[in-house]
Parts: sequence; C-alpha cells; structure tokens
Amino acid sequence: MGFFGRLPRLGYLLRLCIIGAFYALGGLLVHLGMPHEGTSLFGLICMFFGSGFVLLALLMWWFATVRRFHDMDLSGWWFILALLFPPIVTLVLCFWPGTRGYNRFGSPWY
Repeated sequence: MGFFGRLPRLGYLLRLCIIGAFYALGGLLVHLGMPHEGTSLFGLICMFFGSGFVLLALLMWWFATVRRFHDMDLSGWWFILALLFPPIVTLVLCFWPGTRGYNRFGSPWY
C-alpha cells in the first residue's frame, strides 16, 4: 500500500472491488448508527467504525488510483482529475493499458 510503484488494470479492478466492500460496510454501519429517537452508545460506536471504514476506503482508492496513473507513466497529481470526475476517470483507468516495460515509476507489475 502506498503511492510508490505501478498497478495494472486487473490489480486496479480487484482493489476497486475491495474498496467497494469497505465503503458499503462503512455506509451500512453509519446508517445503523443514525439516531432515530435518541443517541445511544451502539449508535455512536456504529458511526465511529462506519466513518473509519469510509475513510479507509477513500484512502485505499487514492493509493490505487495514483499507482494506476504511475502504470500509465503519468504523475500522481493526475489524481486531482479523478477527484473532479470520479466515474469517468475510473472507467478510463480500468480500460486504458499501462506502458509496456520499464517506465520512470519502475518495472511492470505482473
């Protein structure tokens, strides 16, 4: 995990599935913790852990997207474009091939 190295298309798709599971679990916990009539300890715990899962999913998406840009021999700063247009950029990253062989971010990841 981190910003260094490259990530091919299949690895990116697999990470997106894991990220989606974390995001869904976090959303479910946050929904369970929403106060209906009053705030309870169970609700606060669900909100705390749910928010943590959502933040972890966003952090994992950030790492995976930057590494996918590295595989295409682009700077990680292109992530700003992913923040502006997430669905479009994610689809492009899923289908656009990376560079063959070595690039400035390292060797290909097979």
